[in-house]
Amino acid sequence: MAFKGITFNGLHSYKDLGLLIEEKEIGNPEKEKALVKVPFSDVEYDFSELYGDQNMSTRTLSYTFNVYDAKHETTDRMIRLKIQALNHFMNVNKMIELYDDDYPNWHFLAEVRNAPSFSEIRNLGELTIEFEAYKFMIGNEIEGNDIWDIFDFDFDVAQTTKVNIDTFRQVFLINNSPTVVSPTIKASSDFVIEFNSVTYIVEKGWSSDPDFRLYKRLNVLNVTGEGTIEFSWNKEMI
Repeated sequence: MAFKGITFNGLHSYKDLGLLIEEKEIGNPEKEKALVKVPFSDVEYDFSELYGDQNMSTRTLSYTFNVYDAKHETTDRMIRLKIQALNHFMNVNKMIELYDDDYPNWHFLAEVRNAPSFSEIRNLGELTIEFEAYKFMIGNEIEGNDIWDIFDFDFDVAQTTKVNIDTFRQVFLINNSPTVVSPTIKASSDFVIEFNSVTYIVEKGWSSDPDFRLYKRLNVLNVTGEGTIEFSWNKEMI
C-alpha cells in the first residue's frame, strides 16, 4: 500500500522520512482590500485592483504527522525521526516547491516560518508543521503543452504558445488563471510587441519583463518581426 504525503526540499514525507500524515489543512488566501471611504458619505472606493490584479495574502498549509517507527518501536527511534524531520523542513530559507500527492497536477511555493509543535506519548510522536505559502497553487506543466493524459477539462486551455512570425502577426493567448501572469519569452530574433497600447521590445533569446503581464482570459498581441517567438507560463489557481 502506497501512503500519500508531501514532497518538499527533495524528500517525500513518507517514502524518505517515514512520516504518516494524520491530518492536514490547506488554507486559502484572503483578499487584501484597499478601501477608501469618502468623508461624510456612504460612498466607498475600492483600489484593490489599481495595478490590474486583486491583492491577496499568503496561505497556510498545515500538516500533522505521526512520528513512529513500526519496525523498532522505541522512544529513541521516534526522537531520531523527529530530529531528522525538523532539520529537513526547517533548513529552507525561502519559498520552494511543495508537492502534495492529493494535488497531482499542482504544486505550492512554501516555507516553514513558525515553530513546529511536537507532542509524544512513549514511543509515539505527533509533529505539526505549518507552511507559509504563496497565495496560488501553480500548475506543474507550462501552458500550451500537448500532454493529453493530464489535460484537465475544467482548468486547461488547448492553445498554441509558440508561433512563427513573418513580418507581422496577431497572437492570441488565453490566461486561464484568476490572476495576471508574467510569461517568459523565447525569441529567435528581436521582436516588437504592442499590447494594451504599450510597446515592448523583445530581444533575441530568453527574456522576461514583470511589466509585461497577461490578463485574465483572452489577450491579443500585435507582434512584429521575423522568426519564432514562444511564451511560457504556468497557470495559477486558488
